[in-house]
Amino acid sequence: MENATFFKNDLGKGYSREIDRGNGGKVTGEKFEKRKVCARSALWGGRGIEEMHGFPLGEGHGSGYVLRAKSMGASIEPAAGARKNYYCVQALRAVAAGLVVVHHSISMWGNWLMHRPGGPRWTNGAAGVDVFFVISGFVMAISLPGLAGKRNKAGVFLWRRFTRIVPLYWAALTLRVVQLTARPTTALNSILTPWRVAASYLFIPARNGNGEMFPVVTVGWTLNYEVFFYLLFATALVLNISPLAFLTPCLTALALVGAVRPAAWPDFTALASTLVIEFLFGVILAHVATRGKVPGKAAGGVLLFGGFAALLLMPEAHAPWGFLAWGLPAAAVVTGAVALEGEWGGRLPGWLLEAGDASYALYISHTFILPYMINAMGRMHMTGGMALATAIVAGLAISFPAAVLVHRYVELPLMNMFKKKRKAGELPVTGSGALGPVVEGSQV
Repeated sequence: MENATFFKNDLGKGYSREIDRGNGGKVTGEKFEKRKVCARSALWGGRGIEEMHGFPLGEGHGSGYVLRAKSMGASIEPAAGARKNYYCVQALRAVAAGLVVVHHSISMWGNWLMHRPGGPRWTNGAAGVDVFFVISGFVMAISLPGLAGKRNKAGVFLWRRFTRIVPLYWAALTLRVVQLTARPTTALNSILTPWRVAASYLFIPARNGNGEMFPVVTVGWTLNYEVFFYLLFATALVLNISPLAFLTPCLTALALVGAVRPAAWPDFTALASTLVIEFLFGVILAHVATRGKVPGKAAGGVLLFGGFAALLLMPEAHAPWGFLAWGLPAAAVVTGAVALEGEWGGRLPGWLLEAGDASYALYISHTFILPYMINAMGRMHMTGGMALATAIVAGLAISFPAAVLVHRYVELPLMNMFKKKRKAGELPVTGSGALGPVVEGSQV
């Protein structure tokens, strides 16, 4: 008989299991316990003390490390078949969401305070969306081992995606519908039609009153693409085809159609867009990463910082070339983050990783916060450069803490309410490639 405790780098809870190694690894006893263990981990290059907290592997949360008791102390080693967390990618999600907040702060400053709709301004913060799309493709593909042994892989996959993005979005969407019904002046595009509302709930592209392809919660346009990608990914699982082999021709064909799609086509055909290639970038990166072919540290640094420089400086390219102007640099940034995981992953501050956890809540909630902030600035007659700086700094300073609160007290409770209870027999003895928070927390 042997006792093994599985650890994750957050939550502060321990999960221990009594495992009979002589009986095929059968679990003979389990218990939860609050504990913390500090150990110098060779997996992080022996740099500093890593605090590891218990959590079961195989639940889509485990970090892939097993602490084994030894007579001379404890050592940390990779669990069989498990993969490590990608904490750099987790932090990157926070940065990408912050870029979107900056973009919308600048946009509202120009539209509402300077009264210059469509005027010249820096729009590169919108490239955070491109980073999200690449991350989404990477996370969906890299987490595939977590579905091993499931009888209905596609159903499990879609249910996990549903519980991850739908509850908070539907809650925000319902709040927005009530808000616009009561006070239409709180949004620039406040026209509500039954079809536009229904399409927003169903993740179907539909035009607003200005002819723009935006749902009632404007940022939800990206979720339309996310859900479409999830459906294609699930189709590959149903057909028992490698997602890379299935998605490469599918997404390429959709991108080619999107490149020549006439504006007069039905609204739902907007899903045929060159943007979907960015998901494929992430899937390809996952394929490369699982084979240990990611670039080295030096090349990873060049990709990360060079990609960011391109995202921040390269002018916005309109359809159909956006996937080249911002998609390729976004893929470089995510590739750099993956390549630098071993070097930086264990050094990232907890607040940055928590911001990554709350990135989806930030992405959804900031659209409710910024209008009130900009309105307050207007009442104080703030204009010009000082107003712009205030909008950016205050937008980030208010939106991030608010997002953490939304994540803790709204998003997580909603997710838990919708999550299907798993059977005890589904929990494997050792990890099967389950990832940490970058999988369960993935925004996409």
